[in-house]
Amino acid sequence: MRANGLKQGTAPGAADSSARRGWGSAARRWRLVTGVWACVAAFSVGQIYLARSALGHPPPIGPLLVLELPVWAFWALATAPIAMLARRFPLDRARAVPSMAVHTGAAITVAVTSVAFITLWYQAFNPYPLMGSSVASWFWQYFRQYFIVGFMVYWATLGVYHAFANYFLYRQREHDASQANAQLTEARLRALKMQLHPHFLFNTLNSVAALIEEQPEKARRVIAQLADLLRASLRTEGLHLIPLEDEIRFVERYLDIEQIRFGERLSVSVEVDAAVRKAAVPSFVFQPLVENAIRHGIARREEGGRLWISAGRANGSLVIRVVDDGPGISRHPVQEGIGLANTRRRLAGLYGNEHALTLAERPGGGVDVRVEIPFRILHA
Repeated sequence: MRANGLKQGTAPGAADSSARRGWGSAARRWRLVTGVWACVAAFSVGQIYLARSALGHPPPIGPLLVLELPVWAFWALATAPIAMLARRFPLDRARAVPSMAVHTGAAITVAVTSVAFITLWYQAFNPYPLMGSSVASWFWQYFRQYFIVGFMVYWATLGVYHAFANYFLYRQREHDASQANAQLTEARLRALKMQLHPHFLFNTLNSVAALIEEQPEKARRVIAQLADLLRASLRTEGLHLIPLEDEIRFVERYLDIEQIRFGERLSVSVEVDAAVRKAAVPSFVFQPLVENAIRHGIARREEGGRLWISAGRANGSLVIRVVDDGPGISRHPVQEGIGLANTRRRLAGLYGNEHALTLAERPGGGVDVRVEIPFRILHA
């Protein structure tokens, strides 16, 4: 039976086409059909052999196989037209009555045909054929024995077909849903990243505007550094994950700009373990954290301050830390603006529950921002 939930406007055979694609090639489908009917034939032969053995007359295996296997080969061949009818007249709610009528007629036709085949085959190869004066009398004797069996086998074949078709259709829809979710996540991540770039650019241009009047030479140097930074950011456009060493270089360019602004008021220390330099990290993940530390920490102190950036591996995770010695969270609560909030969302989109982003007060003053993500090497 075709599963509910098809999109409006889906062509009548679209669901079954998806199911057939899930079954694979025609050769694979025929191997599956042949295997199923071979198992049924083996069961039937075994049943007959055991039943007659229990009566004290065990039949020879060779002639028994010759007699029974072609009967089930008939049903293997009949599976193809049954499947065609099942696709053309599915047993769904919308067409239940006409489909039932078609399949009832088909079941009678196929069952009668199977009886005719059994009549000819059994009479030709059975060591104990029926005795009678005409083919018609043979047919009616076999009809009484095998018609109901054939009728039920038709419906069983139809049911098994629908079970397989619905299974593969379910798998196809599950795959499509997974792809749709991945595309939605991709779109959200791109939107968040697009928000970060203008935010960063706006803040940097504000810094340039503050320097133009009083320190034009510094302003020109900031603009030159900004141009280099933007060129570097374009190289990662469209990439969500980049090597940690590339992200560090990008942050160092950003810090060069801030160093021009703050001069000796800003002291920076960067420590990255060599073993994690090739680790995959979200592009643009450091810059909002560093910007936050400078704006809410170091910039609030007249004498400036120090910034520590580190990355290492712990318990199978990549640990990134951005630490400042500013006034801390208790004196100046951190406002999670676009940069920090988007960083949280991006990490959630990329890693789900396998990440952590925490802000903690340092004992000596300042804020310790810690990011933990799965340690993975980014292969080319």
